[in-house]
Amino acid sequence: MTPKPGFDYSERVLQWIWEQLLFNPRQLTTTCGKSVQIIHQGISNRTDGPDFKRAALVIDDIEWHGDVELHTLSGNWNQHGHAVDPNFNTVILHVVAEPEPAPVQCANGNIPYTLNLLPYIKAEFRPFLKNRDHTSGLPCGSGLSFISEDAFRKQITKAHQEYFDHKSDAFIHFYDPELLPSQSWKQALIISLFDGLGIPHNRGAMREIAGTLLSGMPGSLGETIQTAMQAASKAHWKLKSVRPASHPRRRVQQAARLAYWINRTDFADFLNPHPQQGWTQLLTQAKISQSGHFKILYGTVFLPALYILGNLYASDTISEAAYSAWLSLKSPIPKEVISLFNTLSVDKSDFRNKLGAVYQLRSYCKPGRCSECFVLKKAIQS
Repeated sequence: MTPKPGFDYSERVLQWIWEQLLFNPRQLTTTCGKSVQIIHQGISNRTDGPDFKRAALVIDDIEWHGDVELHTLSGNWNQHGHAVDPNFNTVILHVVAEPEPAPVQCANGNIPYTLNLLPYIKAEFRPFLKNRDHTSGLPCGSGLSFISEDAFRKQITKAHQEYFDHKSDAFIHFYDPELLPSQSWKQALIISLFDGLGIPHNRGAMREIAGTLLSGMPGSLGETIQTAMQAASKAHWKLKSVRPASHPRRRVQQAARLAYWINRTDFADFLNPHPQQGWTQLLTQAKISQSGHFKILYGTVFLPALYILGNLYASDTISEAAYSAWLSLKSPIPKEVISLFNTLSVDKSDFRNKLGAVYQLRSYCKPGRCSECFVLKKAIQS
């Protein structure tokens, strides 16, 4: 089907295309026949005034510095009041997306050049734009006619590595530099596990219970569980859609058992270059089975904790072992992630059992960071 000559997407999408240069930048020409070379497209402006500030353009061999305003239709310039607004006197280029745009004028009488971007946006790219603007799924699920398997694999690998950095930073957030390093590390591990067992809706309540335990760690396992359950009885819980296996009563007891054994374990035992061995031993002591959720916690809490531990004690052996275990980790991921990525024409093994796919969805796909994704870049270049 031949695409319509107009631009069927929002102005926000047009701004995104300009900001990320998602078009053919070669041989750009204004409506009056002047050649345009983009040195810098400008800085996105979130306040009053033109959409992009401090752009640098070469128009017919003359270098211009100023602002850029974008509209899907040239008539929006007057409708939005820019013709009488002095804030727009600095506009040097009006970028639009219509076949026959009308010229516009600034309040000071200047007439900025007009660039129709439509001819420079690939027709194959337009279904993706429609999906990105309106779908609740993956914009590239049915919006790209070509998806490179190598680019997708590279992107998931990148997301997997970034997820580890993100979880390592989260662990450091719970680390108290005022305490002895060994004590602070154990405390951060306990809080992180409570936090992880509170996913998705009860993380705050679980962290509060961890704080109660750590303010005066009880002596016996029974006392630890009792103290945690008493704190849980006063907490505010969100129970909607919570499965029995994830009910706070069960999670609090599991977290309390882990806290007790972390506290009891000799710190030197954690300085072990075999992460899976240490995690299995901890779960065995706490009498917790290696269920799917605890396989996830192994990756998202225990491995980052060991990585930070290695950094604290300048032990490359421990840090490298933790990171190596993360890179080869196979872990359950939510069905939502699997179903969304199943819409892509890629090998399922590229994302199944990889926590990087979770981070990809949450940090790239859902927020619309498509322009930073290798998949889109490869599709545009092809």
